[in-house]
Amino acid sequence: MLMQGDVYCLNCPLQAHAKRAQGAYKWHSQYNFMIDAERVLPALRKIGAKKVLVQIPEGLKPSASAYVEALAAGGVDAAVFIEPCFGACDLRDREAKALGCDALVHVGHSDLGISTSVPVVYDEYPMDFDPVTPLRMNAPLLKGFRHIGLLASIQFAGSLERAKDYLRSAGKEASIGRSGRMRLGQVLGCDCSAAASLGKADCIVFIGSGRFHPEGLALAVRKPVFLLDAETGRLETLTASLEKEEVRRRLRIEKARQEKVFAVFVSTKPGQRHAAEASELRDALSAAGKKAFIIAGDMLAPEKVSGMGIDVIVNTACPRIYGDQGLFKAVILNPEDIDQMLSSDV
Repeated sequence: MLMQGDVYCLNCPLQAHAKRAQGAYKWHSQYNFMIDAERVLPALRKIGAKKVLVQIPEGLKPSASAYVEALAAGGVDAAVFIEPCFGACDLRDREAKALGCDALVHVGHSDLGISTSVPVVYDEYPMDFDPVTPLRMNAPLLKGFRHIGLLASIQFAGSLERAKDYLRSAGKEASIGRSGRMRLGQVLGCDCSAAASLGKADCIVFIGSGRFHPEGLALAVRKPVFLLDAETGRLETLTASLEKEEVRRRLRIEKARQEKVFAVFVSTKPGQRHAAEASELRDALSAAGKKAFIIAGDMLAPEKVSGMGIDVIVNTACPRIYGDQGLFKAVILNPEDIDQMLSSDV
């Protein structure tokens, strides 16, 4: 019977303060990127792991050597997996097993319930961030909204209760999204199911850093979405950028209508593998008179499909791959785009 790793969280303080400069607020923030690997040692000892493979996001790789040293000091032999890490959908447990490791330590993401060939210990790497000051200084942007929904990436999910309490004290209604699959208020770039519980909200404020998660959220919901950026302290609406993306998406669909050769991509990543859906899409395209076939691989990259004569790539893996459209000669579409392409409405 396979064992699933316990979730052990490493606290990493975010020190931030705001000041007023020339009539405008300026936000200064500093992250401590050091990771205390000693915090995962209890979980590794519990499962008897003596040798592990560490999977770590690009932004935390500067701390990788210190992480390995801390594990070694605790009696655990560790190797760092240097391939890109795209999330908990991209577990490298098979590689860990092939290297003779007892477990995989996966840093920066939370458990999605994927079955694995070796135990996985998840280090969610939470950030200690106080959202009250940036919410207060950006209050005018939320003036027209009575009920505010709150969501975050896993690193900032711990800030949601403080954000909710502040907004309620300021006279707003505030709710945190819920999903049975993930932690309270958590969304992924490819899974915004927690937003479904925020149907009564007039807008959604996402707390995090970077645009990957909130842009996926904005594409999934039919209401205004704001990014509260923990690095800059800015509250930014994503409406304008998403309107532009919608125009680009419709243009891609229309271009694909005129093309002939379609390749349906299936990823071998455990959390992105949708072979049955790919077969259905291939069959639907073939029935519509297109030349369609399935391609498979660990990840999609321009050099892997160069010279294959592909006009359109239908992506069944991470739905955010379409953001790399500029790197490919072929048109990139997601499954829902094919549904529209094959219908009379675009």
